[in-house]
Amino acid sequence: MRTDEFLAAFLGRLPADCVLVSSLGRTSEELFRLAPRRTLFTDTMGDVSAISTGMAVAMKPLPVAAVDTDGSFLMNLSVLPTLGSRLPALDNHTLVIVDNGIYESAGGMPSRTGPLDWRLLFAAVGLTAVIVRTPADLPGALPRPGVVLVAEVVNDGPAPDAAKSCDGVESSYAVERLIATLRGRAPRRPALKA
Repeated sequence: MRTDEFLAAFLGRLPADCVLVSSLGRTSEELFRLAPRRTLFTDTMGDVSAISTGMAVAMKPLPVAAVDTDGSFLMNLSVLPTLGSRLPALDNHTLVIVDNGIYESAGGMPSRTGPLDWRLLFAAVGLTAVIVRTPADLPGALPRPGVVLVAEVVNDGPAPDAAKSCDGVESSYAVERLIATLRGRAPRRPALKA
């Protein structure tokens, strides 16, 4: 399964008003192509899970999905205890890790030097990892409290060139406007300058 195949199927399982938080690289480029106005692009590694969890707590009941990558997630394993204590109670949050086994944006070096059992890693903090090898492996409806999806992907070509027409800051403004609209509130306006 390729990243684009997985993401298209994944988005089809989420509520239409779900706000997405994405890591960088191929995953963010594909999400920009599929859902540009509802995706917060962090353009950093290691913080997607923490940011999305905080957003889900603050935005309840609006749905939030974290679309992290293996390399990015592994850069911040200190988030695991928080995920273990928060995700089972969040019925509006979905965490998926797109695992290609490499730091693709950094030239393709491995994201780990030994085996990693995602099920055991998440079980250590009371979460259930569901391994997704084909789109048919996806649960029928999302979110599912306490469940982490790990999508095993293999891409047959190089990562696409960066084509996003916005950066993380610009996407944060777009997502903030979307959230205000979904909540029935007026979007925040920029400060008037004298």
